[in-house]
Amino acid sequence: MSKTLNRRKLFNLVLKSFKSNLPKGDPLFEKYSRKVFNGRKYQSATNFNNRLTDRVAPVTSGLNVYSGTWGKQEAIHLLKRTGYGFKKADLDSLLTMSMTDAVNGILAVDTTAPTPPVNAYNNYSPDENGLAYGADWTNDPLERGKFNTNSRRIDSLEQWNLGQACNQDRTIKEKMTWFWYHFIPVDFETVRAAPFPNSGTNSARISHTYIKMFRDNPTGNFKTLIRTMATHPAMMYYLNNHANTKKSPDENFAREIMELFTLGKGPLSKYTEVDVVQAAKVLSGWRVEDLDGAIPVTNFDVTNHEESDKQFSAFFNNTIIKNSGATELDEFIDMIFSKSQVVSEYICRRLYRYFVYYDIDDTIESTIIVPLAKTFAASNWDILPVLDQLFKSQHFYDMANRGVFIKSPFDLVIGSLRTFNLPYNVADATNLEAQYRVWHYFNNTICTGLEQSIGKVPNVSGWVAYYQNPSFHEYWINSSTTQKRFDFLNRLFNGYNLTYNGLTTRMEVDLIAFVQQFDPAICADPDLLVAECITYLLPIDLSTEQKDLIKIESLLSNQVTNYYWTSAWNSYLSDTSNTTNKKTVQTRIKSLLVTITQLAEYELM
Repeated sequence: MSKTLNRRKLFNLVLKSFKSNLPKGDPLFEKYSRKVFNGRKYQSATNFNNRLTDRVAPVTSGLNVYSGTWGKQEAIHLLKRTGYGFKKADLDSLLTMSMTDAVNGILAVDTTAPTPPVNAYNNYSPDENGLAYGADWTNDPLERGKFNTNSRRIDSLEQWNLGQACNQDRTIKEKMTWFWYHFIPVDFETVRAAPFPNSGTNSARISHTYIKMFRDNPTGNFKTLIRTMATHPAMMYYLNNHANTKKSPDENFAREIMELFTLGKGPLSKYTEVDVVQAAKVLSGWRVEDLDGAIPVTNFDVTNHEESDKQFSAFFNNTIIKNSGATELDEFIDMIFSKSQVVSEYICRRLYRYFVYYDIDDTIESTIIVPLAKTFAASNWDILPVLDQLFKSQHFYDMANRGVFIKSPFDLVIGSLRTFNLPYNVADATNLEAQYRVWHYFNNTICTGLEQSIGKVPNVSGWVAYYQNPSFHEYWINSSTTQKRFDFLNRLFNGYNLTYNGLTTRMEVDLIAFVQQFDPAICADPDLLVAECITYLLPIDLSTEQKDLIKIESLLSNQVTNYYWTSAWNSYLSDTSNTTNKKTVQTRIKSLLVTITQLAEYELM
């Protein structure tokens, strides 16, 4: 008789198996592999190197403005949570500011639209419209039957979005764009395969405008976003509201706009099946038009609209929406948002689980979620004041909220590429095919293998790690993805080539350049260098004993005197053309960085 394992038990077994394949007696993995979640852990922020004080307890820090230390660890925590990894220049910039100014800068999103995706596929799949190589395809409609080019454009869209995330600025723009996408998603392939005219030939264009809707104003008004999303062609196709008629009502979108996008399924959300039925009637009659024209639009077709009065439940105060055609949609959205406590608390929980932590106990609910929700409702549904309050709070910087959840594949892959300064932008910017196919490799090969990729969601609820009780982030870890995560990191240090369209891009961490980002005095001192790399790469500090062990096994090549590193480093600096000296320091730096990135902590943020 087979035995069913839940995710948590599977995670434990995978880690146990991975551990058995490691060299015996690995003290770092013994200490830092996390096998069982036993609650949040506070760690003493004082006397850190000499005494670690862990205790499992409710997190009581609230939304008062953070007044503690503002240093590298706090700035890195902010950068990692609001972006994918970070650059040394980002950190240096934030450290010249106060915490308040740093958060203000993170939230100061530039809403200028980036250069759109282009035809980078022409060399291997000629555009069926004859669109030139390098030309913007987003305003170039395809006639019915040109399926192949639409598929190439979907690929282009996914690749381009990966590039946008890699080339993000210092603001929250990209991280917030993908918050909205996971929260209110459309699957590109489902839109393409929708059984409606021209979806198979122009779905790439409307999928682009769907993501653009989020990226154009990621910190804007939530109610406005919901109204725009409700009639967006991509969503109309994804959840089938395009087929919703008075003779054949379709309840799919009606259900999800309440259950997933606004009200949630919490104890205060008491809408009924009757409400779903009535909402479907309200939403009937909207139709996507001109999908093969210059500007696809959604218009209201009164002939397909249910004209009866729509009677809602006591949860909605027995509201009756009378027949008024297209304006019924706005009345319906107003009715949903009249449940301000339910909507605001639900959205704030989703934000909290994305940016802070997945566990929301009674203390977090009362001290964080409820006051954030009040800010949200009071701001007339603008999301920016909520983010501002959260990222400036004592709670956000609490040690209990650092290094506590597993990085998403995007955080691991894109974050590592950015932090280690890998060449995700090819050397020849005019070689568009090579550029897009490098982005394709990381999205469709690496991230897909880790079970998260741009444009592909498992269902309308998004990726389960962001919402599914009780495991949440542990869903990123299984027997397949665990080994792939470590393999991805190892390959970055061992190096490999990506060759497309005659251009080879070498994917390998420049070890010496990485450490030379730090002050010269840090580079020459092995204690300082180990400490700096740990601060830079891990979400929490390590003990002095662990740092010493890492130093001895890497920078000192199992010697015990700091001179063995300092001498080797200075010898390299005295003659950087000497290949022997260069190889010596490269080998030791590689050992240091591989050791750190193979720690369980590197998988956390």
